[in-house]
Amino acid sequence: MCVVLTILLLATIAPRDQVKASSVRDDIVSIAKGQLGTPYRFGGTTPSGFDCSGFIRYVFNGVGIDLPRTSASQYRAGTSVSKSDLEVGDLVFFNTTGANPSHSGIYIGSNQFIHASSSNGISISNINDPHYWGSRYIGARRVLEEIEVQQVSLKELPAGQYHDVSSDFWAVNSIRRLGEQTIITGYEGSLFKPNEQITRAQVAIILTRALNLEANGESVDFHDVSSSFHAYDAIQAVAQAGFFSGDSKGNFRPNDPFTREHIALVFKKAFELPDATAQTDFKDVSDSRHSYQAIQSLAESGITSGYKDGTFRPGETTTRAQLSVFFDRALSN
Repeated sequence: MCVVLTILLLATIAPRDQVKASSVRDDIVSIAKGQLGTPYRFGGTTPSGFDCSGFIRYVFNGVGIDLPRTSASQYRAGTSVSKSDLEVGDLVFFNTTGANPSHSGIYIGSNQFIHASSSNGISISNINDPHYWGSRYIGARRVLEEIEVQQVSLKELPAGQYHDVSSDFWAVNSIRRLGEQTIITGYEGSLFKPNEQITRAQVAIILTRALNLEANGESVDFHDVSSSFHAYDAIQAVAQAGFFSGDSKGNFRPNDPFTREHIALVFKKAFELPDATAQTDFKDVSDSRHSYQAIQSLAESGITSGYKDGTFRPGETTTRAQLSVFFDRALSN
C-alpha cells in the first residue's frame, strides 16, 4: 500500500489543516538540500553523518512520513513508477554492488537526485550520468500519492508532543521540554516541523519568551521591519538588549536563515557566557574569525560539541530541532 500523507491520520477532531502535495514535495527538497555537505557515515541517521537510507528516512520524517530503515525495505514501500514519470519526492534506487538495491536517493527534478554518497556525503547527482549512475539505475518508488489537495485532520496533542517528532528522535527531549514551557511551540495540528530552517525573526521571538524580555527603551529603526510586522515587538526587545543588530544598510533581515555562527554570537550575549578558558579545535573555525571567541564560549559551556568530523560548520543553517537543543542546554546551565 502506498505510504501517503494519510499515515498522519489519527483519531480526529475538527479539521485542522490542508496540505498540498506540491508543498510537501517542496518541503522534502528543502530539508534534503539543507543537509548538503553532511559527511557520509555507514549506519548514520543524523546530521552528524548519514548513509543513503538513513538520509532518506531523516528527510521524510521531517514532513511526518515514517519510512523503513534500509534501502531494501524502502524499495518495497509505495508503488513502482517508471523513469519517464518521475516526480519530485520519488525514491530512486541503484545497484552499485551487485545486490538490488544497494543505493538510494530522492528525486528532485531535472534528472537529478540528492543522496548520501560514500565519497561526497550529501550531494546531488544525475540519474543518467553515463559514467556511473545511468547504468546502475534499477527503478523508483512513489511514496506520495498524486493529489491536489488533501484535508488532513490531526488529533491535538498535549504541549510539547508532536505527530512528526517520534519518541526516538534525537532532539525529542529538548523539543518536549521547550514545548511544555511554551518557549518553542509547534504548528497547527500538533506538528513541529523539526527540520525546518529557523529565521532571525523567529529566534527573536523565542529569545523574548525564554528570557521574559520586553521592549522598554528607545525604538530601534530597521528599514525592513514595520510596526505592523508580526515580530516587531520581539525584534525591538532583542535589539534594545544588544543581542541583535542590523546590517550596514539599516536592515534587520528578519526572514534570513539563522546560522550556527549566529547562535554563538547571540547566545554569548543573551546568556552571558563566560570566555572560554580552554580552546576547542574546530577544523573550520580559525582564531581570526570574528565569531571565534563566541564559538569557543558556546563549546566550553556544553551547549554544542560540534560534529564528529571535528567541524563546527558556522555557516550551516539552524533547524528548529537544533535550536531546541541549543536553547534547552543554555537554559539548563
